[in-house]
Amino acid sequence: MLLLAALAGCTETVEVTVNAPSSDWQVYGVDTITVTCHPTRYVDYVELLIDSAVVGRDTYPDPTYSFAWDVTRLREGSAHRVQARAISGSREYLSPELLAAVGFRSRLLLDGGDSLWVYRPDGVREAGIVPLEGADPASPRFRPGCGSVVFLWNRKLYEATVLNGQAQLLDSVENGIYDCDASPISNLVAFDGLPAATAHLFIKDGTNPKVQLTHDSDFVIIDSSRFTCTANLDPVFSPDGAKLAYRRESKCLVPGDPHEGETRQDAFVMNRDGSNLVNMTPDMDNGYFSGFTWTFDGRWVLFQGSSKTFAANLGGRVFAIQVSQSAPVAMTCSPGDSVLAYIDPEYHKLCSVRLAWTADTLYVSGEVFLLSGESFGGCVDWVGYSEQ
Repeated sequence: MLLLAALAGCTETVEVTVNAPSSDWQVYGVDTITVTCHPTRYVDYVELLIDSAVVGRDTYPDPTYSFAWDVTRLREGSAHRVQARAISGSREYLSPELLAAVGFRSRLLLDGGDSLWVYRPDGVREAGIVPLEGADPASPRFRPGCGSVVFLWNRKLYEATVLNGQAQLLDSVENGIYDCDASPISNLVAFDGLPAATAHLFIKDGTNPKVQLTHDSDFVIIDSSRFTCTANLDPVFSPDGAKLAYRRESKCLVPGDPHEGETRQDAFVMNRDGSNLVNMTPDMDNGYFSGFTWTFDGRWVLFQGSSKTFAANLGGRVFAIQVSQSAPVAMTCSPGDSVLAYIDPEYHKLCSVRLAWTADTLYVSGEVFLLSGESFGGCVDWVGYSEQ
């Protein structure tokens, strides 16, 4: 009798079900996927398959079989086939195949004149923001999670929440603020302003008083000559929030020096407290640099120089790359992968292109993709998004 029962059990069909949270299944960072088997008493183990590849195995249901699926390295918006397989002796039972999409973990912020526009990385517009009535916001930057925006108006620094929040004045400098950036991981804001005749960099943490990072007496040695700082501009945080890339203007004021009276501009990186300055362009004379952005891993800084786009790393490598026919109006690297979004210089359309890089080189590796046919101003920002 027992033998007959065992034989009957071995031929019993196992129903396998992947428990999708909704019909519109969106997966973000590291998600837990559960699988139910009925009955479970003859199941030896269950495997999870993503696009036909086994990504996990679970032997003990408690009360379901559980799997961790890490999608942080998968392309945003990409679709994937999800299926579970139960193994019972020499038999296997498959669940119905489900389709899951990697959620959009980041957002683009664009300057639309008197309003700001929020876009998904696939070019779908999600929202419009009017942060301050009657104002024309400049240099808009997302706070971490895209919950609020910092921007400039009338040369002062403001913040406004994305969901119809009232703009609040954050700070001002005697003779005006001209550019700003928000840290991608903290409450810090960096900006350049004119406390007197020279533009300097400042950093502000929440409601604490601003801290000046650069000063009139700052200098750098280039070609064995002392170049005194005359302006510091366009600060942009690194992806880990630890460093700032920016543009420095300087002039040799040493009487009798071979470079006396010469002026130059260079692309610099420094720690967010103003220490450990690195000149990324010491051998590039008469450069005009702007529009800084970092690759998501912090290896490379991209910036504009006259009619070219440059890539530089902290090891001293700097060279021109071809993003578009001429230098983009503005550009920003994805916070999660190798995509560069930029505003086309001819028609001010939003485009994207994929990059590739190693420790020694960076290059454009894909075709240009038009994200939006609308016309935008001179600013684009791209940061990680939070469902909360």
